[in-house]
Amino acid sequence: MKKLTTFIPCALFALTVTTVTAADNNQYAGMHKQLDIMSNIIKSSVSTQESRKGSRITGIESTYLKGQGIVFTINSSSGNNRWGNFNFNFAMPDFPVPPIAPIAPVVPSRSSNAEIEFENQMNRSVARSMEEASQAYEHAMESFEHNREGYRELREEQRDLSYELRDVAREKRDIEYRLRRSDDENKKELKSELAALNKQEAKLALDEKAFKVKSDQLQKKQQAQKIAQEKARGAYYQGLKTSLTETLCLYGNGLKALPKNEHVNVILKSAGEKDGRRYKDSILVFTKNDISDCSADKITVSKLTKKSQHYQF
Repeated sequence: MKKLTTFIPCALFALTVTTVTAADNNQYAGMHKQLDIMSNIIKSSVSTQESRKGSRITGIESTYLKGQGIVFTINSSSGNNRWGNFNFNFAMPDFPVPPIAPIAPVVPSRSSNAEIEFENQMNRSVARSMEEASQAYEHAMESFEHNREGYRELREEQRDLSYELRDVAREKRDIEYRLRRSDDENKKELKSELAALNKQEAKLALDEKAFKVKSDQLQKKQQAQKIAQEKARGAYYQGLKTSLTETLCLYGNGLKALPKNEHVNVILKSAGEKDGRRYKDSILVFTKNDISDCSADKITVSKLTKKSQHYQF
């Protein structure tokens, strides 16, 4: 009887653990499916295969931290495969323009044509802002590439000038040495050669001064172009953040397995300020309740943005 009394609580405990584990597995299976769907929605909302310009999500990783929430880690790209050069620490492949209306696997139903039109207008607005940022970046990079080519030519010019000045100086030393040891008959010819070398040296000195002016001008243009490049980069990522926030507002109700008191965290890799040789990650934190309110039109996208937490790490 004692053994039976001991066995019953153990069996009940094992049954409870098994039930809880099964419930957790079902919850996590649903969470996995919803995270996959939301990842596809995010990717399709800011990229399309039909265009050569725009922005592209090159990778999305997602996970769930129990008691805390969902984490989306996003790698994005912009530019003609040139972001990553000039001390940038990440590569930027060719990318497309965001679509006018994202094609998502699961779309919450809308109750009126007015709401559908509002959604389409929102997506068109995001597409325009992202495309403008992309075009500004491309213009900056084209100018920067042109300046870099010009700087390469100046380096070659500087090298040639150095070689010529060195050769002229060596020839002058040789003639001066020969003048000290030559007879009167040869001195006239040597002096004529020396005068020609002095004239050539004076011209090279003027060329060197002109080179210095060109070099200084190009360095100033390069510095201004770097500033323009950083502004274009900032505009690109700001547009991407806006697009992601609007996507969560439109489709965030699809994350039904996420508990109401938890969060949706978005990590944009290398989207922050420059820190040494790398760029910080930009992190956005939204509450599930705020996303649900935005999806239900209780708050605006602007309000959702203001209520979220933004920081860099």
